[in-house]
Amino acid sequence: MKLTGLYVPVITQFDAAGEVELGLVQEWTELLLSHGVDGIVAVGTTGEAYALNLDERATVANAIVKQVAGRVPVLAGVGGMSTREGIAHALIGKNAGCDGLMIASPAYSVPTQDEIATHMQEVVDAAGIPAVLYDYPGRIGVSIEAEAMDVLAEHPLIVGIKEASGDLSRIDMLKKYDGKIDIVCGADVDSVSFFAAGSTSWIAGAGNALPKAHLGILNPETREEAYAAVKPILEFVESGRYIARTKALMTVLGVPSNNARGPLKPIEESALDELRALVAAAGEWAPSLV
Repeated sequence: MKLTGLYVPVITQFDAAGEVELGLVQEWTELLLSHGVDGIVAVGTTGEAYALNLDERATVANAIVKQVAGRVPVLAGVGGMSTREGIAHALIGKNAGCDGLMIASPAYSVPTQDEIATHMQEVVDAAGIPAVLYDYPGRIGVSIEAEAMDVLAEHPLIVGIKEASGDLSRIDMLKKYDGKIDIVCGADVDSVSFFAAGSTSWIAGAGNALPKAHLGILNPETREEAYAAVKPILEFVESGRYIARTKALMTVLGVPSNNARGPLKPIEESALDELRALVAAAGEWAPSLV
């Protein structure tokens, strides 16, 4: 499995009571495809998968895969707080027909590097499909360091790592595994640094709201213009409440999405006003989504 282009972790649409609106999830998946994205992540972080029970996770993953219908690759998010839970998430993705996995280290337990490596191997082996590692210590508590990477890079089904740590020095460390592990951009404001370093793929939550700009940033011919136009938006979204602000941005751009499942809350009107001003300033690179 070769990772190329823009993969978007589909948001989960909720009603005002916090219940999944499955039809809207499918509608939004179709709209993303119409905007030209290269891949989809089902039940990822931006999809608030951590707030879904196993039945809901399976239902959403199946609905997304059915809607995509093989047109682009689909990765299934894998999280959880134990290896058993991670395997359960991975099997949901496999059984739904996903092409691969995106696996985060287990949260809260603060595993060692040896434990991370063993956890990842067991989860991948249980599903038997390609996997992208997901390094996000801000959410997990620990990073995937060289000690674990030395082991994981040798696994034939582990094909990439989404780097979302915010530590750009890790790009040079990860280049050591070139040819075995693709470095996938997991940043918004720092995205241009990844592409300058040779990355060719981007898993971007904010791509839900700004698919045209994200694809423009991936393209060397339009990168500078697109990035300059939407950088203030990306900075605002990344400065806190990422999921809620991404959903609010989608709402501003014509796809009502401001509902979230607790503990997250919808963005307040003042923040929506700020987003409206930023969108207006971005011009053609932040068009209506519908």
